Amino acid sequence: MSDYILEARNISKTYRTSEVAVEALKDCSVGFVKGEFTAVVGKSGSGKSTLLHILGTLDTPDRGELFLSGESILNLPDKELSRIRRRKIGFVYQDYSLFPEYTAYENIILPIRLDSGKENAEDVDKIMADLGITHCRDKFPGEMSGGEQQRTAIARALAIHPDVILADEPTGNLDAENSLEVIRLLSEASRIYDQTIIMVTHDREASEYADRILKISDGVVSE
Repeated sequence: MSDYILEARNISKTYRTSEVAVEALKDCSVGFVKGEFTAVVGKSGSGKSTLLHILGTLDTPDRGELFLSGESILNLPDKELSRIRRRKIGFVYQDYSLFPEYTAYENIILPIRLDSGKENAEDVDKIMADLGITHCRDKFPGEMSGGEQQRTAIARALAIHPDVILADEPTGNLDAENSLEVIRLLSEASRIYDQTIIMVTHDREASEYADRILKISDGVVSE
């Protein structure tokens, strides 16, 4: 049995238009172990976002297999894949994806409530404290800085205690100071919560905080 909590085997993906075919991923095989913070670094158009979307079951490869906690998941029904995304995969986006009409606390617990669960208030409070956003508990996104909004988004991903968190260019909308703070917090969160985190970025400096760096170029992943 594989030691990987998330593993892609021989993943390939080609996007076709009426005039051209673009190979976004070419026979990629990569695995991630529990508690590891991995940065996937590549230029725009290198295939890193395609890889992340396939790892998160938001896109389907043309060929290959995907395993989560040892279970093959690519061919599962859409309803089951939705359940996996709600419970086992946390997402952190470049644009934060917070609901403006909800407070920070309400945004954090929203995925739990949408899955008909009940949040552990003490657990959520601890996550907010660890990320330095206790003071934002009752603030709406429009009342928070970009850095505070992204930390709220990270807290939302952590609160479901997923198997893996996928972060797509999480510092893309932040200035240099807030960018490094968010990356440092991701690194800390991975250690504190023994949380597997996979981040795609074009920022080489940000990637230095990761436990492991993967490079992707023209759809090919390498160490």
